[in-house]
Amino acid sequence: MSKRIIVFYLLSLFPLLSSAETRYVTDLLHLNLFEQPKSQGKSLKTVKSGEALIILEQIPGYYKVKTTDNIVGWTKSAYLVTDKPARLIVAGMERKMAALQKKADSALIKKKLAENNAEKYQQLLQTNEQNSAQHKAQLTELKQQNSQFKNNIKQYESTVPFNIFISAIILFFIVGLLLGWFIIDYRIRKRHGGFRVY
Repeated sequence: MSKRIIVFYLLSLFPLLSSAETRYVTDLLHLNLFEQPKSQGKSLKTVKSGEALIILEQIPGYYKVKTTDNIVGWTKSAYLVTDKPARLIVAGMERKMAALQKKADSALIKKKLAENNAEKYQQLLQTNEQNSAQHKAQLTELKQQNSQFKNNIKQYESTVPFNIFISAIILFFIVGLLLGWFIIDYRIRKRHGGFRVY
């Protein structure tokens, strides 16, 4: 008696043990879902090969399933498999490949853009280095000229410039002539009583 109760209890738990399990419609098949097991009752939906179904209950030869759009019905268990059909695996791989190809194309574009930018920056760097070398040469030349001017200033700071020297000699000569003429004229007039004698 107790064995029958245990077996009955285990059989009553069997639908619960199979719940929430996912199965896939096998390859190249259109499968109908019915209101009742054993293909009885109204046909609720036709599911295509590769569609995922959640197992809610199981009886010999049939599963009670739920579709992704929440339709619940019965179908034959022989047409449901635990592994994804090859067609779904291939489609998934193709989607992954397409996504990877898109990423690779985007990476190639970014790489090309980075190479172009690197080339521009390299040219700009070379131009800046050339300009820097020219500026350094000009700065060195200006420093040399400045040093030469300082030396010239030190050398000639105690001497009078030539044009000022010549102007001063001519001025002194004219002043000397005028002063000499005035002194001679004064002495002649003094000697002759204040009269000029020519």
